[in-house]
Amino acid sequence: MIDRDTLRDFYDVYYNVLDDLRLDEWPAFFTEDCLYRVIPRENYEAGYTLSTIYAESRGMLIDRVMGLTRTQMYAPRYYRRFPGPLQIVSRDSEAVRVRHNLLVVQTLIDKKTEIVLSAVCHDLLEPGDERPLLRQRIVVFDSEMLPNSLIYPA
Repeated sequence: MIDRDTLRDFYDVYYNVLDDLRLDEWPAFFTEDCLYRVIPRENYEAGYTLSTIYAESRGMLIDRVMGLTRTQMYAPRYYRRFPGPLQIVSRDSEAVRVRHNLLVVQTLIDKKTEIVLSAVCHDLLEPGDERPLLRQRIVVFDSEMLPNSLIYPA
């Protein structure tokens, strides 16, 4: 069973990896057959699957990282993620469902810091060998007006 302290440790490391731009490490937080979506609230609440970012395996996450780090061109920026308190929605011996709010801000070198994403995360984690792993992560963002600058994972 995954306890609250283990969850806190997991998310501390998860968000530090992303904030420190250690993107090559990010897919290892997921199971091989994971689901990762960043989706507008309107689509999520209507039951639609159309997502801004969509991946259905760790391999697809690795492809995304390769695209971000090797092929895409964009202005240098820093992201900081501010997760809210973790709410354990349900748990059993095989998995735990967690919900928490997430605020993501970005700073471009020559501009003021701005909010990129205000969202709620719906995660399903299962025990892994060294730490829990995300089997499912659905990031539901509030605004229909998402900046083009959502480059890095949430």
